[in-house]
Amino acid sequence: MHVADARDAEVAQRYFRPFVGRFAGCSQVLEIAAGQGFFLDMLRSASIGAIGVEADAALCEAARMRGLDVRQGDFFRFLRDCAPASFDGVMASHIVEHFLPERVEELLRLLHGAAKPGAVLVILTPNIANMRRAVGDFWRDPTHVRPYPISALAKLLRRTGWGDPVESFEYTDRKPSLRRAIMYRLRNLLIGRYWGGDDLCVVARKGA
Repeated sequence: MHVADARDAEVAQRYFRPFVGRFAGCSQVLEIAAGQGFFLDMLRSASIGAIGVEADAALCEAARMRGLDVRQGDFFRFLRDCAPASFDGVMASHIVEHFLPERVEELLRLLHGAAKPGAVLVILTPNIANMRRAVGDFWRDPTHVRPYPISALAKLLRRTGWGDPVESFEYTDRKPSLRRAIMYRLRNLLIGRYWGGDDLCVVARKGA
């Protein structure tokens, strides 16, 4: 069972804020693995319609108590039951790393079927090229199965009908101090670029 931390909402606000604008103009966004619903809160504040799906009953209840539309259940079953072209935006934050490639491929294929033409898909996942992630952070979560670099996600997107990503980049919501920024730059020069963003973002769009 998830035990809520008073800092969770503040951290989520900082982390997700740059992505709300990606869904401007959308009428119905789907968030896979909605957790406590903090991103859904932000979409609602921006007058963007959205629903979430979450496996954890306690997290669903916490989100529903705030008036959010979060459905409890298996992501794959939910998507199979969705009518085609139901959503014009999809957020999949920190979920792909919990599945093997064949399941990620299935998830992306189902999302493609549930997405409207022109729908935007945003995927966030840990950046295994970041040394700190690779040697510790990623593997502390026992439910993490494997990392997905941008090249792997791009292949899976092409195989599931999404086509090439329209954008991909490293992302971190934390600004290092000047001292740390200099230290990271020196490390990158000496041993290679292993101190980049904490996470990766891949953006795709369904063809018309």
